[in-house]
Amino acid sequence: MDKRDERIAELVRELADRDLNIERLNQLVDERTYQLQASDADRSVLRQELALIHKSHSWRLTSPLRWASRRARQAKVALRTLARTARNYGVLAMAVDPLRIHRDHGVGGVKFWLMNGVAPGMLSVPVSPPGVDVMPVAGRGPDGYVYRAPRPPIDLAASIAALSRPPTFSIVVPVYNTPPAILDAALRSVSAQWYPHWQLVLVDDAGTDPATGAVLDGVRDPRVTVLRLKENRGIAGATNAGLAAATGDFIVFLDHDDELTVDCLYELALCIDRDNPDFIYSDEDKITEDGCFTQPFFKPDWSPDTIMSTMYTCHVGCVRRSLLQDLGGLRSEYDGCQDWDMVLRIAERTPLIRHVPKVLYHWRIIPQSVAADLNAKPYVIATSERLRAEALHRRGLDGTLEPLPQVPGYYRVRYNVRGTPTVSIIIPTRDNWRVLAACIDSIRAKSSYDKYEIVVLDNGTKEPPSLAYLNRIRNWPGVKVIRHDFPFNYSELNNLGAESATGDVLLFLNDDTEVVTTDWIERMTGYAQLDHVGAVGAKLLYPGGRETQHAGVLNLQDGPGHAFWRADPDAHGYFLRNLLEYNWLAVTGACLMVERRKFQAVGGFDVSLPIAYNDIDICMRLHEAGYYNVMCQAVRLIHHESVSRGVDHMSEEKRERLVRDRRRLYDLHPNFYQHDPFHNPNLHPNGIHFEAAR
Repeated sequence: MDKRDERIAELVRELADRDLNIERLNQLVDERTYQLQASDADRSVLRQELALIHKSHSWRLTSPLRWASRRARQAKVALRTLARTARNYGVLAMAVDPLRIHRDHGVGGVKFWLMNGVAPGMLSVPVSPPGVDVMPVAGRGPDGYVYRAPRPPIDLAASIAALSRPPTFSIVVPVYNTPPAILDAALRSVSAQWYPHWQLVLVDDAGTDPATGAVLDGVRDPRVTVLRLKENRGIAGATNAGLAAATGDFIVFLDHDDELTVDCLYELALCIDRDNPDFIYSDEDKITEDGCFTQPFFKPDWSPDTIMSTMYTCHVGCVRRSLLQDLGGLRSEYDGCQDWDMVLRIAERTPLIRHVPKVLYHWRIIPQSVAADLNAKPYVIATSERLRAEALHRRGLDGTLEPLPQVPGYYRVRYNVRGTPTVSIIIPTRDNWRVLAACIDSIRAKSSYDKYEIVVLDNGTKEPPSLAYLNRIRNWPGVKVIRHDFPFNYSELNNLGAESATGDVLLFLNDDTEVVTTDWIERMTGYAQLDHVGAVGAKLLYPGGRETQHAGVLNLQDGPGHAFWRADPDAHGYFLRNLLEYNWLAVTGACLMVERRKFQAVGGFDVSLPIAYNDIDICMRLHEAGYYNVMCQAVRLIHHESVSRGVDHMSEEKRERLVRDRRRLYDLHPNFYQHDPFHNPNLHPNGIHFEAAR
């Protein structure tokens, strides 16, 4: 009988999973069908309007005028290119540049240069002066991404004049045997800046290529300082030499083969005027060898655990010069990862770190560069491990770096448990003894950490087999069973469990989960004990372990949703976000750990959210209190989602309740309405896989 009952319970769980999947897929199909119908209708109307325009007499009559207008605009742009070349590089350059470009690229290359101010494939951002409309130079990248160059605001001059503290930027560029055309593109990306208050410091790191030297010799702009080092100092040493010559309020780092967007310094200046930060980073993309844009990285806001997992801030980096001087500049022993080491040390000095969610930097992909392949420079991998190990030591934290099994060259940080705290595992349940038994049995059989207690909240169990099981386990050591015979309120149950628990660490767990990772408690506790960490989540998998149910919660346009839903648990995800420990706005309450002191500081779960979004609410309150929530992707559990309470999309009544609870959530947290600081506005507002917005 027991085997038959177990088989029946297993089939019930599988049916619930199937019904959930079918319902969500049906909703997705309905949504996509509506969007396609609307798009088709819009396209049809536009095609009809366009056909009428092309057939009109006025269109045919004005054809010569349009041709003449295009040619006039092209002539105007060509004259500007020639004038700008003469102004920045001397009159001789007006003759030398076209000859050089004709030699390398032919007549077509000269035309391209006249229209765009640079040789084909070298410039990713048009250099048209403020007031002139610009369009992207490069074509669509191999991944379909297109960078759209910004147009200067109409009130650009007034906007800059209105800055209360207009900063001066020193752009520091170490140079070593850079191909002339690429270096020229970098220099022109600086001269094209909308924001005028800058100094460019070029540091020739004892280069041996005379062509590179000729480019440096040809610079005539008084805002540019060229330093010549007698011996090669490496990237950190050369950068430090540039820092010594810098006079600006802020330092901007630019690699010799990369480019700034035209609005880069302008956006940084706006951020400084608004927030007065010490360090700023932005979104970025890459330039292919043929000059196309690709691989945009739309980043989260400041994330202290993410930066220990991966160097996500990267480009563009802008730091207050006085702070960088206090830090002693860059450290040569971390060449190849010197900027990562710098950011970690900055984070230990100041909380004033800001993110500009715009692409302000183009990172060029060239053979044997980290932009092309991390493994192209093996020493960088070892250096990245070493600098984080030193950061742990410097911060007094007991942790280790573990290789990421799915991706060679990457490491995750594992924090060891401080002391031997009691972990209280709090599990609400009702009339669900087989599922609960599987959960508790997995905890007792698989957990390598043994200093825990299990607090079961019985929410009015009535069925005799479930009552018998609860009566049996209440006599087990380390297990408490608390009766709470009131209408279901998840928040109320968990608050009662926390009050009855004795542990300093609280782990809220659904009864329809089963442990997979043996050291799950140690891994989660290591993060939960960090002073800056609020809630810690785990990766939850559907039965069978081949599909992801939860890997972090995104606060999307339509409300909170699970990232990477139904994805392969070993898939990389967006910039390894499915594998590495990133900070998230929220994690699911199906497996949520938090220190008791932090839980109490924010007032526990909100009983006005009895069923849905109570876990999101407490994560939002933890974030508002200054804590960072984190996903411990190394920890895995099986989750028979909503076996206990059913699926909230299965009936009209439950759907209406979900809408009411979501409205209540945003009434409590209006600043998070359609906003997730750990997502990005350039991503699709409802994309659970971090799809770029279209």
